[in-house]
Amino acid sequence: MATTVSEMIVDPDEIDCADEELADKAESGRDRATEDQLDEDQVIESDSVDTEPVVDTDPVEVRPRSLALAILALAAAIVVGALIFGGISAWHLHVAQHRQDRDAAILSTSRQAVADLVTLRHDSAAGDIKRIADTTTGKFHDQFADTGGTFLSVLQQGQVVSTGAAKEVALVDANDQHATVLAAVVSTVQNTEAPTGQQRVYRMKVSLDSVDGRWLVSNVEFVS
Repeated sequence: MATTVSEMIVDPDEIDCADEELADKAESGRDRATEDQLDEDQVIESDSVDTEPVVDTDPVEVRPRSLALAILALAAAIVVGALIFGGISAWHLHVAQHRQDRDAAILSTSRQAVADLVTLRHDSAAGDIKRIADTTTGKFHDQFADTGGTFLSVLQQGQVVSTGAAKEVALVDANDQHATVLAAVVSTVQNTEAPTGQQRVYRMKVSLDSVDGRWLVSNVEFVS
């Protein structure tokens, strides 16, 4: 059956009803969109409030504490440096004093030893030779022990009277075990051949060894 033009035309009342239904749906959709937007804004605002950092307004005294620590560290460094410097200085002073005392003992022993060698009397020869032997060591000491009797006879037979002293002594080298000294010695010798006395000048090279804390003569050489 063919459809007529009147059947194809929609009833105006039905159109009005459809328009009203569409308008209601559109209004309802706008209301839901508005509510969703409000909920979303509230969520964003809530998140922004919750995540806002909390700032402590109380002042923190960090700088004075750091300054105090720096001052303490500097003071400690100064104290340690002073202790190290003081220890090194004291050690150097001790070494210098030790060397000074050692060298003074060497020169004193040398001066006395050469004076004893040129100060001899025929009437006190035994004591003079013993005094020399007591300040010697090693082979040099043995020479006096071996030839003491012969030397004593020479002094007595020649009526020898010799007096002298070291005019100058100089340290050539030294350590804590061994030393070498040069001495300029002047003496006056009287004997049967020179009863009025004869002056003599010697240059002696004296070697010394440290034995049990004492400096002893280990050799004497006459040098020009």
